[in-house]
Amino acid sequence: MKPDGFAFDTQIAAYLLDPAPGKYELGDLSTRYLNRDLPLVTQGDGDGQMTLGVEETSAAEVASAHAAALLPLADRLESDLDRLGMTELFRTVEMPLVDVLVDLELTGVAIDADLLRAQSAELGKRVAELEQEIYVLGGGPFNLNSPPQLRTILYDKLGLKPTRRTKTGFSTDAATLESLRGQHDIVEALLEYRELSKLQATYLDPLPRLVDPKTGRVHATFKQTAVATGRIATESPNLQNIPVRSELGRQIRRAFIAGFPDHVLLVADYSQIELRVLAHITGDPGLREAFANDEDVHAATAAKVWGFAVEDVPRDLRARAKAINFGLAYGMNRFGLAQRLGITPDEAQEYIDGYFRSFPMVKEFMAGVVKQAYSDGFTSTLVGRRRYIPELEHSNPRVRALGERQALNAPIQGSAADIFKLAMVKVHNGLLEEGSKARMVLTVHDELLFEVPSSAQNETVDRVRSLMEQAYPLDVPLKVDVATGANWADAKG
Repeated sequence: MKPDGFAFDTQIAAYLLDPAPGKYELGDLSTRYLNRDLPLVTQGDGDGQMTLGVEETSAAEVASAHAAALLPLADRLESDLDRLGMTELFRTVEMPLVDVLVDLELTGVAIDADLLRAQSAELGKRVAELEQEIYVLGGGPFNLNSPPQLRTILYDKLGLKPTRRTKTGFSTDAATLESLRGQHDIVEALLEYRELSKLQATYLDPLPRLVDPKTGRVHATFKQTAVATGRIATESPNLQNIPVRSELGRQIRRAFIAGFPDHVLLVADYSQIELRVLAHITGDPGLREAFANDEDVHAATAAKVWGFAVEDVPRDLRARAKAINFGLAYGMNRFGLAQRLGITPDEAQEYIDGYFRSFPMVKEFMAGVVKQAYSDGFTSTLVGRRRYIPELEHSNPRVRALGERQALNAPIQGSAADIFKLAMVKVHNGLLEEGSKARMVLTVHDELLFEVPSSAQNETVDRVRSLMEQAYPLDVPLKVDVATGANWADAKG
């Protein structure tokens, strides 16, 4: 049964006040904010949770104690939200979003389970081929999923030069294997094996099992209080890590379909929202000009950094500019950029210096936000969401460096998340108020998916784009790419 609106949610309020814990049980919140310990009568989690041996009167008293804590807890949390300037965020973004996520979970999304099973069978053949290829290259069978055995094969038997050490020995994780590319053919085979095995185990095989037999749809769980920056997480299934541009990712998206005859999937996707937020926050005229003129911002960046006309920027320099744009927006340092681009840290620093010469207000913003985070202990988004960064007080310089990257990232990614949530609320409510037959069925990253009657797709495209582009007033225009198709992949193009 769908609840008819919410007045106050203690979990969401506590999450805004401190997004780090991840768990916001009533008992924990009562202890923390009211200094009142609530009696416990449960054992286990989820479906396995059970009440311990207590009499009915005792259970009633326990329930009463829990209920009695709610109002004073809500009063305390509401007071703290107001004191910290987050009441508007709570009332206009997070609480209205609850209804949207409830509808999303109840509606679900249709998938073509037969297509996924066929894809899994085909992929399984390639995985088996790769296993045999790796055994030949490694000189015999071994457990591909055992780091100690793989370590022995790569470093002792084949003599590859390790690039990173962990507490248990030289690393064999994905990032390390990427750095070993070119040293031996086994590395390419291992990377492909891991990618395909993960996609098969994470998506192709589980998704058909998650189809509800009553509705014929997959009903994901949307977690509103799981990510410190404000993003929405999903589980059962987690769809956040489907490859974006690979053919394998397209194949998986092809299985997400409109669940009714004469319907299409509509996909709406914010274009470079985090960079637009960066342009707004920093006020840098170069970035603002690129977005105001609807230019390719990565080509415009490359043109400024390397001295080309925008139309003459080579593709490889555009790709490097893109890595710099998104890397700096996420707090990446020269070492991270060097690894991303396959260049030396000194070369990466030259790129960063060139970027800052072209966009000086971005550099000024980055220095200022880190300084403020050290002073205040937190950073804030445009709507007032706080991200506390205790790492900045750590004695270990590596931990402090992590805190500085979080300080750079949180205002940008968090503001983008706030805008996206506002857009979800506006689109959901706008379509309902207009009596539209379109239904929001899924959200992943900066995308919204809708099921739309074919006869109404044109007006729905225009309406969704308009509502999303007007979600929050920035000094640069928000841009939304909207398209329709028989499935998610076709709509993405």
